[in-house]
Parts: sequence; structure tokens; C-alpha cells
Amino acid sequence: MKALVLAGDGINCEVEMAHAARKAGFATDIIHVNDLIQKKFTQEDLKKNYRALFMPGGFSFGDHLGSGRVLALKLTKGLNWNLEDFAAHGGIVLGVCNGFQALIAMGAFGKKVSITHNIQNKFLNRWAAMKKSAAPNVFLTGVDEMYLPIRHGEGRLLFDSSVDVHNSPDFKITLQYTEDVNGSTERIAGLVNPTGRIFGLMPHPEAAVRKTQNPLWTQTPEKADDEEVGMMFFRNAYKEISSC
Repeated sequence: MKALVLAGDGINCEVEMAHAARKAGFATDIIHVNDLIQKKFTQEDLKKNYRALFMPGGFSFGDHLGSGRVLALKLTKGLNWNLEDFAAHGGIVLGVCNGFQALIAMGAFGKKVSITHNIQNKFLNRWAAMKKSAAPNVFLTGVDEMYLPIRHGEGRLLFDSSVDVHNSPDFKITLQYTEDVNGSTERIAGLVNPTGRIFGLMPHPEAAVRKTQNPLWTQTPEKADDEEVGMMFFRNAYKEISSC
């Protein structure tokens, strides 16, 4: 099973993302989005060659025009990719942090959601507790509560006043912080599309695959060699793809 891990100017988590995916069983390719454009890597090429698309965090293309917007334009205009179509044909998509911001800019969760500066108006670099909602999500099977790192300056989700965030045809709330971390509506940390196959979140599961990455690991030193909860995202993804 092959996964494509996007790289690009300013993306800085592609190696960790690919490592977690390989550890789960995927064969991975890390490819710069500009190289994909140069090769004219079409929607059909994506569906033919890959079963999973991983969009890592960072500051893609300097976050010019807004976080993730240039990356989103490269994918939609430069490559003419339609991720909903990719998912409908059995693919899965994970966008983390800047990858999530790009998914929002691409309209993966509708046109009435935006993401902006944290209410504190500063970059946050910490770990945070969160819990899963009942929405279907192929990445979160068997995962209910988690503690994951966040690293973002623009992670506050806002919605048009006409949107009922608990009953939208465009998205489902799939992950919520247990406390108000950044002013995000309903403490939302992640959204999933209605099929549960396109998942975007601000926390970094790829940075929580080993127990010793968790700052609280010394409270249970006997578990130092265990996997951390973030690894479950990738194992679930591989299991889902393998079952199709």
C-alpha cells in the first residue's frame, strides 16, 4: 500500500509523517508539490499510484496569502486535484496543522469554515488533551482520548453564522480540545468530511508515535518502549486501506 507524503517550501514535518506511515506498513514517497506540477501528476495519476495522501505541517510557501493557501492553490489549480473524488474511490487523506489549513482553503469541509490567528495572538507550542466525537473517522478507530502536541499560530476555527456546526452536510466535528486552547469554535481541534475519509486536525500525531515523546512519559517509565497514541492514526489508516 503506497502513500504520498507532500513536501514543499516551508513544509517541515514530512520526514516524521513518512516515518509514522512506514512504521504502520505503508510504502511512502515524499515528493515536492512543485515536482508533481512539473510532472503533470494528474488526479488519475494520484488515484492510480496511491491509496493515501498525507499533508504534513509547517509553513508552506511562507504562508503567503494566508496559512496553507498557496499550497491549496497549487493542488487545486496547478494539479487540478479533487480530494473528494480521491476519497470516493477508496483513498484517504490526512492533513495535519498546515496540511489542515490547506484542506480548509481547498474547500474540503465546505466554503463556510475558516481558520485564523489564535485568540492569544501568539504561536502556541505545547501538548494538549483532546477527545474524539462520535463522527465516523477511519483514522480514530479505538481512540477516544489523546494527548498530542500542538504547534501553530493560526489554529482557531471560525464558521459562518449560518452554519450549525453540529449538523453540517459538509463536515463533522471529530476532535475537540478538553479545554479552550486557542479560541476555536466549540474547542474544535479537527474536522472530518462526511465519509470519514478526509481528516484535518491541528495537533501533530506524527510527533507522538513513541511513548518517550510524551512529556509525561516519566510518570510510567515501565512503558518507555511502548507506542504513543499518535501511531494509532497511521495504523488505523493502513488497516482501513488494507481492508478495501
